[in-house]
Amino acid sequence: MKRFTKRLVPALVGVLLLSGLLLVSAEPVLAKTHFFFGLNIGVPVTPYPVYPYPAPAPVYYAPVYRAYPPCARVWAPGYYDPYGNWVFGYYRYACTPYGY
Repeated sequence: MKRFTKRLVPALVGVLLLSGLLLVSAEPVLAKTHFFFGLNIGVPVTPYPVYPYPAPAPVYYAPVYRAYPPCARVWAPGYYDPYGNWVFGYYRYACTPYGY
């Protein structure tokens, strides 16, 4: 019995592993993933897709008129700060308060 078990157990394990590999290998073949990697250089190989519907009409936006004038850009000349460093001039916005 011992000699029979020594031959039967490895053979049974081998048969089970092979049958398991056959069943497992068939499963990933049927699986469909949605992974794509593409690189397009130059002229495409296939034509661009044609969409069956026309492009939408452009949207018209009415102009918006503000009730107050815009801020004016004013040149602020350069100056020396309290530490003796020169600060270059720049443009700043001079906005007047409108009561809010």
